[in-house]
Amino acid sequence: MTRLATAALLVSSLLVPTSAHAGSQGDWFASLYTGEGVELRNDERVFTLFAIFNALGFDQGPVTRTQPVPKVLYSPVRQLVRARVIGGDPEVRKAADVYFDAHAAPLGHYLTWAIQADSPPFAAGPKAKDLADLKGFEAVMAKAWTGWKLDELMAQVQAEYRKSLKLYLQGVDGPLTKARALLKVPDNAEVLLLVNLLDAQDQVRAVRGEKGESFLIAGPSDKPNVEGLLKAFAALSVEPAVAKQIAKWSGGAQVLREAQLAGAGEQTVAEYATNLVSLAAAMRAMDASDAAYEAASAKGYFGIKDVSKLFDDGKPVESWILDAMQKVETRRPAKK
Repeated sequence: MTRLATAALLVSSLLVPTSAHAGSQGDWFASLYTGEGVELRNDERVFTLFAIFNALGFDQGPVTRTQPVPKVLYSPVRQLVRARVIGGDPEVRKAADVYFDAHAAPLGHYLTWAIQADSPPFAAGPKAKDLADLKGFEAVMAKAWTGWKLDELMAQVQAEYRKSLKLYLQGVDGPLTKARALLKVPDNAEVLLLVNLLDAQDQVRAVRGEKGESFLIAGPSDKPNVEGLLKAFAALSVEPAVAKQIAKWSGGAQVLREAQLAGAGEQTVAEYATNLVSLAAAMRAMDASDAAYEAASAKGYFGIKDVSKLFDDGKPVESWILDAMQKVETRRPAKK
């Protein structure tokens, strides 16, 4: 059985890797493996971080009602955890609120911090210089871990995480292997996949680990969100390439406006280009049908099939990103 470069699938919110918890939570150490040797296991740092986020108002998710009061759809696990932490020790929320006021940073930056931090009891934060601005956040994480008794809460939702973990036993190996090849990701580059049931439905996030690993973190979903995982994986390679070149795309602002009218949700030209190219890579890796490409184009990702073919040349994304955007620009629907 081949292994995908030590790839591991970490399911957020379950793992308690210290021997102090081994007696009552022994099953948390069990791992599952796909046919190609991709490991499925878990991580408590993301659980703790998103427990804090949810307690302080993180409410992203599908809106099933807008009036008179918006109703957001949460997974059963997220509902349970939100109720516990929102109604839990208020001193934890106070400490987090004070910290966030003093350290305004994107959610993804905090997520990268958590991925690179120590496991509970969070004795130390990451050593990376680009995360030094969040120094001291380990104290907030530790306060949440103990004050809200998150180890006990994780044990209570273990079965649901296990169920979500099993969704990814099938259907990941082939597309991930192909995506690695398209993106020229070295075989020895580690890829880790997490499931985070405290995030929004079908949300997938990607961050780099301390040693350059690719962490893919998938929210709750009714079926394996393989396309989302591949798109997030591709974005880690595509985003830096786009950042270096996108200012040269003179037509980007106009294309973005038209894409937004068609349904694209990105707010900047760089975000739009990154997501379009990342989606193109994911669809190529999944051997998407013509109908799927047409549907994506209709939603504002113009010329996405043409862009997907550029991966076949084996050249770095940075070398052809502007050509790709020119294809996007020429594939816009004609104005009536």
